[in-house]
Amino acid sequence: MTDPLAQYRKKPDGVVAQPPPPKGPDEYLAFDAKDRVSRLKIRRASEDDPTRSPGYHYLLDVVYSGPNVTHLVLLYTFLIVKVRGTNLSPIVMAVELGTADFIQEFDAERWPKPKDTKAPLIESIEVVVKENGPEVEETENTVRAKPGPNLH
Repeated sequence: MTDPLAQYRKKPDGVVAQPPPPKGPDEYLAFDAKDRVSRLKIRRASEDDPTRSPGYHYLLDVVYSGPNVTHLVLLYTFLIVKVRGTNLSPIVMAVELGTADFIQEFDAERWPKPKDTKAPLIESIEVVVKENGPEVEETENTVRAKPGPNLH
């Protein structure tokens, strides 16, 4: 029988700890939640786009579409994140509670499409960075950002 805590026990100097064995093939996860999170990691599908990690204390508002959430907008003091996908309501709940650790865009080249049709799937993430902070004008179908006063 193997010790499940062996990877966390102290090793003598010179001994390299072995990583835990993989639990299965990599599967796509739209988000993950933890108990204590101070930043939300935003991972885009393209390797050229950097991962952003704004602090939750900069999050001003969470805007989303009806009960079957397909659109989500995160308004930060200096950033607007537009998320489109299917079944995004668990992500909305985790972000509102401040427990979402990351959100990531689906990439068909890296992962097979999830078999669970009720699982959250992020089709696109658009990040708009505003130097002076966003001022948001909402219309029926879109959110537009205008430069606002510098909040930093």
